[in-house]
Amino acid sequence: MQGDLQSEVMVRVRFSETDPVGVVWHGNYVKYLEDAREEFGRQWGLSYRYISESGYYAPVFDMHIRFDRSARVDQWLKVVCRYHPSKGAKLCFDYTVSDALDGTLIATAETVQLFTTKDGVFEPSAPAFFQEWKRKMECPEEDG
Repeated sequence: MQGDLQSEVMVRVRFSETDPVGVVWHGNYVKYLEDAREEFGRQWGLSYRYISESGYYAPVFDMHIRFDRSARVDQWLKVVCRYHPSKGAKLCFDYTVSDALDGTLIATAETVQLFTTKDGVFEPSAPAFFQEWKRKMECPEEDG
């Protein structure tokens, strides 16, 4: 595979993203993961626009987040999104969310996205554009 296919974004926690006790509300981490996943797509030629223009969508099918620490308002977070090669028609990503200043781990996560046609029909086979992308990126077929 062409190096480690990953991207990262920096996120500054906004006051509106915290709960009454001053920590990031757990649902906002989903947005942080999405920011990193969108950056991955732009950086590596697999943007949501490209997927859509190829006639497909890639909705999230499965998501897991593990929280190690709480993030707080004005804290800078580094969110890293790593592509995890897998067999079939799915996009698998692993994430780390850490304090951008000292590297303290805040959370880890995984997502799986499946392909659907624009009519919402599940596509069990890897679409041609995705097969071509995997060849271009020299992605091995792994279990996952």
